[in-house]
Amino acid sequence: MIITLILAFLKIGFLGFGGGYAMLSLIYAESAHLGLSAAQFADLNALDGLIPGPIAINSATYIGQLTDGFSGALAATLTVCVPSLVIVPLYLHFEHRIKNNWGLSAILRGIKPASAGLVLAVAVSLALTTIGGVDTLGQIGQAQLNWANLLVLVIVLLMDAKWHLNPIFSILIAGLIGGVWYYLV
Repeated sequence: MIITLILAFLKIGFLGFGGGYAMLSLIYAESAHLGLSAAQFADLNALDGLIPGPIAINSATYIGQLTDGFSGALAATLTVCVPSLVIVPLYLHFEHRIKNNWGLSAILRGIKPASAGLVLAVAVSLALTTIGGVDTLGQIGQAQLNWANLLVLVIVLLMDAKWHLNPIFSILIAGLIGGVWYYLV
C-alpha cells in the first residue's frame, strides 16, 4: 500500500498545477483510488481550511494517515514535496529561457481556466455528496436531499454574503451549526 501511496502523491506533485484548490480534483481522484470515501474527502477539505499549510501537504498527511498510519502520512507528505524540490531548481536555472518562450506562456495561460474548472468540479462533487448523498452525476436520480447539510450551507453562505466572513470562521460556524443540529435531532 505504501508504494501505491507514494506513486499517487508523486503524480499529484508533478501534475498539480494552479494552486491547492485546482489540485483538489486530482487529489480527490487519487484518494478515491486509495479507498477514501467522499465523506472522508469532505472532511479533508474542511480540515484544509482550518490547518495552516499548503493543501497538497495537508492532504498528503491526512490521506497517508488514513491509509497506512504514521508511516503512510510521513511517506505521502515527503513524496508530495519531491517534485517541487526538483522543479524549482530547474526553473531557476532556465528562468531566462522560460520567460521568453511564447509557447510555454500560451500553455500557462490555458492552464488558468482549466484550473478554475477543476475547482468547480470538486465543489460540485462535494455538494453532490454532502447535500444529495450521491457520488456521481449519474446517480443524481437517486439523490436524497440532506436538509440539515443544505440548511448549514445556506446559513453560512448568507452570513458570508452579509459580513464577508473569514473562511476559518465560516468553517467553524458550519461545524457549530452541524454539531447543534446533530445533537438536537
